[in-house]
Amino acid sequence: MRPSGFTLIELMVTIAIFGILLFIGAPLTKAWTDSAHQRNAAGLLKHGISRAKATALRNPGAALDNAPAAVLCRSGQTLKLFSIANAQSINCASTSNILWTAQLPASTSAQAAGAEITCVAFNSRGLAVVGGSACTTTAIDVIVGSESALNVLII
Repeated sequence: MRPSGFTLIELMVTIAIFGILLFIGAPLTKAWTDSAHQRNAAGLLKHGISRAKATALRNPGAALDNAPAAVLCRSGQTLKLFSIANAQSINCASTSNILWTAQLPASTSAQAAGAEITCVAFNSRGLAVVGGSACTTTAIDVIVGSESALNVLII
């Protein structure tokens, strides 16, 4: 009669197979989480841009002509939406008059023309304007980890 249980060889083979599967699966998990973070960040940027356009079209600060009426600022991993009053300069460090805020996933890079973005401003017609600051008027590339850039349009 054979004693019950597993032999040492059976246990070693099982642990070796488990280790190989773990070794193969770890990079796939990293790529999957990076891709999820990238899609989440792009979605938050699109949502913030849409809110900024809507705020600019309502023009609560009565901004004139090509003056910015709303601005979406990025400070670190935080997005903040501000309404701009007529002839008011863009101040992304302000803590007042914040209409919306969102937190981008960690290690997210948002770039326009190879440089990190700080803001996107819109006039009362919903068009992107420079606004006398370093605000971008071009498409934004969202990069997380080794994923290729995901483009977010500013239309």
